[in-house]
Amino acid sequence: MFVQQVQRFHQLILGQDVNSALAAVAPLVQAARLAPAHELTPAVTHLAPAIGAAPIPFVAATAATAAGALVELGGSPGPLTRIVLERLGSALTGTHAFIDAWMAYGGGRSLPERTQLDITMATGLLAAQLGPDRAMPLVAAWRDAPHWALAAVACLHHAEARAQLGDRAAWTAQVDPLHSAAPAFMRLILALRIVDEHLLVLHRPTRRGAMVYISGVADNFQLQTLLADALIGAGLVQGKRPDARWVSAFQHGPDGTVLEHVDDSFHLTDATGATMRNEAGPADIAVVSGSRILVLDDARYSRHWRPGRRFPITAQVRVDRILTQEEVEAWLGYVPPTAAV
Repeated sequence: MFVQQVQRFHQLILGQDVNSALAAVAPLVQAARLAPAHELTPAVTHLAPAIGAAPIPFVAATAATAAGALVELGGSPGPLTRIVLERLGSALTGTHAFIDAWMAYGGGRSLPERTQLDITMATGLLAAQLGPDRAMPLVAAWRDAPHWALAAVACLHHAEARAQLGDRAAWTAQVDPLHSAAPAFMRLILALRIVDEHLLVLHRPTRRGAMVYISGVADNFQLQTLLADALIGAGLVQGKRPDARWVSAFQHGPDGTVLEHVDDSFHLTDATGATMRNEAGPADIAVVSGSRILVLDDARYSRHWRPGRRFPITAQVRVDRILTQEEVEAWLGYVPPTAAV
């Protein structure tokens, strides 16, 4: 049954019947929840080219969120990632242009809601100033960008999709100014903070360090706990290892756990001396000489948080190599005096 629904939805995406295509989304996702896991990836692969070729922009964007839901249920994004990132980039550019036009010609009105009534009003207002050919793509970008953002977040649950991002800083620069324009943009900002790479970690009190591989870590609450577990477990840092239940929750879930609060382990800074807030993520750690350098000091005060992940992604923090004393001293030379605690 699910396979037939996917085939039918594929046809609707490529058609001109907007209402039928939109009406098919919820039943498709519901059927996916009951479908065998091995059918999800072929479904995403089948839908991806149709989404890329859809003649109606809103149908394409909505279908992308449906395909993203299949990814979140366990499918691999495969070819969907490239299509979603391409369309997302265009939609973000168009959204910025829409906001500029609205500030110029909106008569002081608040940005429109993404309801049919407000979209119709915005189209008419901007078309009167810019002409329909210029106005309609801008309004469509404003309307559709959150859908592409949600689809991108689903794809970015997978390391192979994150590897296709390219210039992560450029993506962040595009999305950050839009953080309050739709909840989907805030989710995307958080997903862009996930990196799959080695950190150069320096424990300043003991002047010891290690190359640590991280993957699937979305914020520094998660990073700090998993890092304490890895470093203490490797004998690099002395102290009490975090509770195994906390570590498991940060690695695999469950999320929204009722476990007691996690204790703070370190004060985090990067090589520029900037404090790494726990609400920030690994991608916010500055790159110096080709490496993200994370400096650990003793916790300045007691902080607590509940264990759990921002995204349902398996997280990994692994000590790959303990640095020699000479290496540690050389890397600490990159840390400015103002960063000293």
